[in-house]
Amino acid sequence: MKTTIETLDFPSDIKKKLKMKVSTSNLDIKFLSGHIIKFNKTNLSVREPHRIIVSNSKNTLIALLYDDIEKVYLPRENAIVSFTKYITILNTTNSIK
Repeated sequence: MKTTIETLDFPSDIKKKLKMKVSTSNLDIKFLSGHIIKFNKTNLSVREPHRIIVSNSKNTLIALLYDDIEKVYLPRENAIVSFTKYITILNTTNSIK
């Protein structure tokens, strides 16, 4: 079965908000764009979410961003949090757990 992969553009407003509101002195933030994987000759597709990978010298926190840019999914905690709460988590625990 053949597939087609389309790369989605990472929302630039999310990048701007994070860079402005998060103290990045000891954090490394990477933004990975999501994809749509379409199965040719079918009406099926799979959507891979955008990923925000925040790390410091000890730990890494991965967040998944789907269509709703106001909500962020944290797979390690199995929780959906608001974007403002996510920013608060990054700022208060400047050393990621």
